[in-house]
Amino acid sequence: MVLDAPGTLTPATTTDDAGAAAPAPVVVEAHDVRRAFDGRGVLHGIDLTVRRGEFVALLGRSGSGKSTLLRILAKLDTDAAGTVSVPALPAVAFQDSRLLPWARVLPNVLLGLRDAAARERARTLLDDVGLGDRARAWPRQLSGGEQQRVALARALAGAPELLLMDEPFGALDALTRIRMHRLLRDLVSRYSPAVVLVTHDVDEAVLLADRVLVLTDGRLSLDEPIDLPATGRRSHPGFTALRSRLLTELGVGDDDH
Repeated sequence: MVLDAPGTLTPATTTDDAGAAAPAPVVVEAHDVRRAFDGRGVLHGIDLTVRRGEFVALLGRSGSGKSTLLRILAKLDTDAAGTVSVPALPAVAFQDSRLLPWARVLPNVLLGLRDAAARERARTLLDDVGLGDRARAWPRQLSGGEQQRVALARALAGAPELLLMDEPFGALDALTRIRMHRLLRDLVSRYSPAVVLVTHDVDEAVLLADRVLVLTDGRLSLDEPIDLPATGRRSHPGFTALRSRLLTELGVGDDDH
């Protein structure tokens, strides 16, 4: 792995020498990534590039290798073949908020961070997620959605260039998920990390991402940019067409979903 220094918690803007917009820097560069367990191949030659500020959703059936690929990008699995270049300190958000029950909200957000700048970022992020007044609350005093908001603030508190998310909203009710989708879009727009989101939810992928990938039997069978407006996507005519295409790629018809 090639390790880069972590970024800062500020919006990313990239311009060339003439002041014109230039492509954002590459945050994830993976080439010919392969992984096998007990002789059984799970990933077969994955190539992937993700740029700063880009939101990529990764879809696939159970057992297709999604979580394995995410663990490799998170540097939690170092036994894969191929080459992977990611930032030194990627942040990971899981389906379970994984808050420390013996620590209050602010110390949970600051987990592993000790400098004064991090404390200021943590308080700013708690305000951003609507929990600025709950800094001294215990996790048990929060709802499931509030706990996930704290987990999201914690993931961003270290100013990561790369945010990896593994089904972070899977345990939430439908209305809370909608609110979390809006919050996540706002935070990604504000702080511009590269995001890779693993999800089973096709609608979630289309609503949130700039690009959607489908992993089929350990290979990327589809890499599709999402050319839809940032807001009002569900009502856009292109939403239904893209949703149907993704369901077909996943081997699921609209009537079966």
